[in-house]
Amino acid sequence: MTSLNLLRATLVSAALAIGTMAFAADAPASAPAKGTGTAQTHHCKLSDGTMDMGKTKKACVAAKGTWAKDAAAAAPAASAAAKK
Repeated sequence: MTSLNLLRATLVSAALAIGTMAFAADAPASAPAKGTGTAQTHHCKLSDGTMDMGKTKKACVAAKGTWAKDAAAAAPAASAAAKK
């Protein structure tokens, strides 16, 4: 490899490295932080009538519970339907 080709390869490598670092600095995180999304509107209602807010739908059904819509979340939807 001649010195001119070596210089070209070095310059291209440096340009790619600088461009990659600049892009990575401006790019947002790949996933939003937990708890920043929309509020959960369904929760697990167990067979004894209690609500278990920590269970997922899959865990709730496995524990013989029902995946129920919250009353507070259902109220705005019902009032919006009544207005139509």
